[in-house]
Amino acid sequence: MKKILTILFLVLPVILICLPIPEFDAFHKQITLQTAKWQGTHSPQEDSREYEVGDTQTYWSWDLSIMPPTWIQTPATCRAVGEHCYVFVADDQWNINMDQSDVDIVFNYLENETMNSTDYGAIEMDINLFGPIPDEIDNDPKIIVFYSELGSFGGSSFDGYFSAYNQVTEAQAQQMNPPGHSNECEMIYMTCSPLNPVEPIRISVLAHELQHMIHWGTDINEETWLNEGCSELAMVYFGLPDPITVFPSSPDNQLNVWNQEWADYVKVMLFFTYLEEQYDTEENELIRDIVADPTNGLESVINQLIDNGFQIPFESVFLNWTIANYIDDPDLEQGQYGYEGLDLPNFSTSGSHTAFPVNAAGTVQSWAADYIRVFPNGENILHNITVNKDNQSIGLIKKLNDVDEFEVEGFNVNGTWTGYVPPEWDDLYYYVVYVYANHSGSLLEYSYDLEEVVSVEEETMPEIQQISCYPNPYYGNSGGINFSINSSGIRNSEIEIFNIKGQKVKSLPFASQEKSSIIWDGMNENGKPVNNGVYFYRFTIDENIVTKKVLILK
Repeated sequence: MKKILTILFLVLPVILICLPIPEFDAFHKQITLQTAKWQGTHSPQEDSREYEVGDTQTYWSWDLSIMPPTWIQTPATCRAVGEHCYVFVADDQWNINMDQSDVDIVFNYLENETMNSTDYGAIEMDINLFGPIPDEIDNDPKIIVFYSELGSFGGSSFDGYFSAYNQVTEAQAQQMNPPGHSNECEMIYMTCSPLNPVEPIRISVLAHELQHMIHWGTDINEETWLNEGCSELAMVYFGLPDPITVFPSSPDNQLNVWNQEWADYVKVMLFFTYLEEQYDTEENELIRDIVADPTNGLESVINQLIDNGFQIPFESVFLNWTIANYIDDPDLEQGQYGYEGLDLPNFSTSGSHTAFPVNAAGTVQSWAADYIRVFPNGENILHNITVNKDNQSIGLIKKLNDVDEFEVEGFNVNGTWTGYVPPEWDDLYYYVVYVYANHSGSLLEYSYDLEEVVSVEEETMPEIQQISCYPNPYYGNSGGINFSINSSGIRNSEIEIFNIKGQKVKSLPFASQEKSSIIWDGMNENGKPVNNGVYFYRFTIDENIVTKKVLILK
C-alpha cells in the first residue's frame, strides 16, 4: 500500500506502476523538475484564501478506481477549520462514509495530538521536525485536507497522497507532460472510502505525505531514499510507524539506493530514526537542516552533521547504526547502539558457525552490512579476515552469557587481519558477531577462515618440546620477555601475540632449529608499548598448535 502511496506522491501513478525501476527513477526526476521551474515564481494572491465551516469548493483529484486514473472534479464542503488546516469532505460522501463525528476525530489528530504526544498535532509535528509548509500560490499558510472516495484497484486501496500539480497554476499544470490539473493550493488527498478515515494510521500516512510537501518546498530535487526516509520518520514520530519487516532478513541493502521495495522503506525509516534520536538534540535541528540542505543524498547528511558541530566521522555513524540494528540495546554505551522509539526484530546473519574449520566468503553492497556470528563453544578459534579495501571497519558484538546484554568493540582491517577468540571468552560470551559495514562507494569483498586451535598443556609434552616464557608476569623490565623453545619440530617461522580482544598485536620471527629463543620488548607492530593485561602467544610444534598466556603489568 505504501508503495502505491509513494507512487501517487510522484504525481503520475499509472505510468510509474508500469515502469521498471530505472525508468521509474528517471520519470520521477522529470516530473518533479517540471514543477521546479515554476517554484518561487508565483505572485501570491492579493487576498488570503481563507475558508469557514460551510464554505464549498470543487476540487480536481484522481479517480483511482480505474487504471489509468482519470481527472475528476468533486464538490466538497469545509467541515472544520484549525490553526494549520481546513478539512473538506466530498459532498457525495457526507453522512455516508464520513460524518461530523469522524471529522472531529481526524481534526483532533491533525491539530491537537498524536499517538506520541498531546503537545501538538500531526501538522505542527511535521513543521517542527522538517520545516515550514510551502505557501506557493494561495497566500494561505494552512493546508487543505480533502477527504473523498479514493477507491481501490487490483486489490489495493489508497490512504492518501500529495500531488505536486497543486503547487503550480492550472495553466502551468496543463503545460506539463502529461498535462494535469491544479487546485492552486497546498493539499493532501485522503480517503474516506473504502478505508476507514478515522483510524490513526490514516493520519500517520498524512504526516508521511505532508513531509513530501515540505521537502518539495525546501529541496525539490532531493534523492528519493532521503525524502522517503524523512517521511517514514514522520510516521515514527506520530506513533504508528510501518512494520519493521523484510529488511532485517536481508540487511545487505544499499542505504542510498531506492528500488521501491518494502525493505527500502524500512531501511530508511531505521536510519533516519537512528539519526534523529542520536544527533537531533535540543541544541540543533539536524533533520530540519538536512531537509533544507541544497545538496542531496549522503552529502547533505554529512554536511549537516559537520555544520551542527558533530566531530564523529560519518563512517562511524554508519557502523554504529548497523550495530544498533543488530542488538537494539538503548541502555548500552549511552544509547548509541539502540532505539528509544522502536522495537526491532532480530536481524539475519550471513553466516552462523558452531563447528570448525570454516572457510567462507561474501560481498556487501556499498552502505550496507553483513553479520557473521561465531559460537566459540569453549575452543580457541583463530580468525583470519581478508578484504579488498584498506581501513575497512569491522564491528565486534559480544553477547554475554545468561543475560540479554552485549559488549561492543571495533577494529580496522587493512587488506588482511588475524584475530583470536580465546577460550576464556566462553566463560563470558555466548557468541560473537563480526559486523562487515561497508562505508565506501564500491562493493566490499571479504573472506574469512575460522580454525579451532588445539592448546597443548606443558606437562603433557615431551621434554624435548619444553616451552618457556620469562618473566611472566612481565613488569616492564628492560630485558623484555624471553620466549624459549627446545624442540626438533618447529614448523612455523613466527610467534603470534594476541590481546584479550583477539587482535594480533605482534609477530616475532622464530628460527627453525632445535633450540632457539627470542625477546619481545612489549611493543606492538607500530612500535608502541602494549597496555597492561593478559596476552596470548601462539605457535606450532609438530602437528600441535600451542597457545599460552603471558601477563603484562608495567
